[in-house]
Amino acid sequence: MELKQLLYFKTVAECNNMSRAAEKLHVSQPALSAAVKKLENELETCLFERRKNNISLNAAGKKALTCAESVLGAAEKMKDAFKQGRLTSLGFCDPGPMRFSVPLFQKAFPNINVTSEVFADESDVPDLLRSLKYDAVISLQNPQAPDIETVPFAFETLLLSVPKDHPWARRTSVCLHEESDFDIAVYCGSGAYIRRLRPLLDWLVSRHSAKIYDDYFVFKQLLEQKNILTLTTRLVKQYRSDGDGRIFIPLRDEGISEIYRLSYLTDRKKHVAPFLKWAMENASILLK
Repeated sequence: MELKQLLYFKTVAECNNMSRAAEKLHVSQPALSAAVKKLENELETCLFERRKNNISLNAAGKKALTCAESVLGAAEKMKDAFKQGRLTSLGFCDPGPMRFSVPLFQKAFPNINVTSEVFADESDVPDLLRSLKYDAVISLQNPQAPDIETVPFAFETLLLSVPKDHPWARRTSVCLHEESDFDIAVYCGSGAYIRRLRPLLDWLVSRHSAKIYDDYFVFKQLLEQKNILTLTTRLVKQYRSDGDGRIFIPLRDEGISEIYRLSYLTDRKKHVAPFLKWAMENASILLK
């Protein structure tokens, strides 16, 4: 006896007509009739009173319907129990997209338990996926492999953060390479995007009064005490505050923009479907 047989039987009982039941189930009428007949054979009893244009449950059929509804209901509860306990493991090459996207995804899918962490080496993306350490990986890489699917996930770029009373505050954009004699403080954590920005950061230190901080607490205190320029990113500014009254200005310097990509094993696509669905539905936020 299969759940499909019970579902077919229940649908026929509700429709009182084989043709309508077959249409509702999107199966052929012969296949539906065969499934119902097989169930009757297994129960060794007739379940319907059959007439020319319709069928209806007999006494045994009504008893069987009660049992079928109970079994089907229990099966749905079992599915829901495992769906609510489902675990999605995400690996990120940077903390920025992780801290931005995971809380929003968790809010949209509260029944999915999410684990996320930053990994160190982007070159390991294929191995990380094949080892099943992560269901999906968000990185700056575009792994070329027949067993891996990759889609654009989020656009990242640098922004200049200036106090509202700074002379640059009214500008629509800034190219740091075209400016001279400015002080700037930059907090640098770790990750792939920061590594891509290393030429710019080294240039700032060598040509301007730039200070690079790896301690966010010290950096935050500095911003609160001084009227100073700093850098943030498109994603980071969504969850990190550098203080009230600051203006964010796009930068025109080269080498500051990147696309994060979402990669997963093709045969695990169903498992990452909720996160993939969320990313596609929020592409207007993530990619623009």
